[in-house]
Amino acid sequence: MRQRSALLMVTADDSTGATEAGAACADTGLSVLVVPFGSACPSGDCTVIDLRSRHLDPDEARRRIAASTGAAHRVHKIDSTLRGNWSHELAALVDAGRRVVLIPSHPMAGRVCRGGVVYVNDVPVANSDLANDPRLPVRSSRPSEALPGPELTGRRSLATWLTGSDGGVAIVDAESLDDIDELVELALGFDDVVLGGPASVVGAVARLSAPADSVVRLPVPLLPKPVVVVCASLHPVSRAQIARVADAGFDVVTSPEERIGDSQSIATEVASRAHRLVAQRRARSVVLVGGDTAEAFIGDNVVRIFGSIDVGVSLGDTTIDGGTLRVASKPGGFGTANTLVDLVTR
Repeated sequence: MRQRSALLMVTADDSTGATEAGAACADTGLSVLVVPFGSACPSGDCTVIDLRSRHLDPDEARRRIAASTGAAHRVHKIDSTLRGNWSHELAALVDAGRRVVLIPSHPMAGRVCRGGVVYVNDVPVANSDLANDPRLPVRSSRPSEALPGPELTGRRSLATWLTGSDGGVAIVDAESLDDIDELVELALGFDDVVLGGPASVVGAVARLSAPADSVVRLPVPLLPKPVVVVCASLHPVSRAQIARVADAGFDVVTSPEERIGDSQSIATEVASRAHRLVAQRRARSVVLVGGDTAEAFIGDNVVRIFGSIDVGVSLGDTTIDGGTLRVASKPGGFGTANTLVDLVTR
C-alpha cells in the first residue's frame, strides 16, 4: 500500500524546540516524528524537521529552511524569547514565495506580544534575564526591528493584510490561546501563508490540521525507571532544577557551573558521559534539559513523539545504541525549581 505524505510539516530551529513543537502536534492526536535536518523524512501525519540552526551562521540557517519548505509546511517554530536566527529563517520563506504571519506569543509560558513588543512575565524580553544570555543575548523586544513588517492587532487587521498584501511579513499581537486560535484559523485559509511562532502557535495549527477522530495516547508509565537526567544548560532555572533532582537521589549528568570552552563541545562531552551512564544503569528513560543537550544526545536519531507532559516538556521514544529509550525533553528556561523532581517522581 502506498504511504501517504504528511498532513502537516513543521520546522523548528533547535532540538528541544522541535520536540516541543512535535508534542504540541501530538497533543491533538496526530502521529508525529521529529527528524534531524538532512535525514530522510518518513511519511506520516506530521513531520517536524529539527533544523538545528539556532547557533549557525544566518546564511546557513536560511539555506536549511529554504531547503525544507513545501506545500505541507505551514508553521515554523521559533524561540519564545526571540533568540536565534528566526528573522533570517522567516525572511528566507518570504524569498521563497511564502507570506509569513508571525505571532510571537506563548501564553502558557508567560510570553505574549502586546503592541508589537514581546513580554516575558510582563517584562519586555530585552529587559529580562535573556539580555544576559551568555550565548545569544536578546537585544530587542520588538520583532519588527529584526524583521520589518506591519505590527497588527486583532483578527480584522490581519484579515485586511491577508487580502491586500502580495508578500512579506505581518507581526500580530496575541495575549491568549483564544487569540492565537482565531488568528491561526484565519491565516491558514490562505495556502501561501506560513505561520511563525512558539509552541502555542504550532499547537493551534495542529488542532486545525488534525482529523476529527484523532486520539491522544500517552504511554504508561510515562518515564519507566531507571531514569537518567542530562543537562548542559547554564540557565539559572536549569541549574536549580538539576540541583534538586540530584538531591532527590536520581542519576544526573551535567556540565560545570562555569562555561569553559564552546557550548557545542561541552554538550557533546556531557552527552557522551550520559550515553555511558545509560548503558551502565540499563536506564529506560532520559530527561534532556536544553537544546544543545538534546541535540548532542539524540544525534541523528528520529524521535517518535507521544505528547506533552508539562508546559514545554515533550515525551517520546527513540533508538539509542540499538535499544528503545524513553525521552523527555525540556527547554532550559522552562518550569520551576521542582519541575524535574515532579517529572521523575510521577
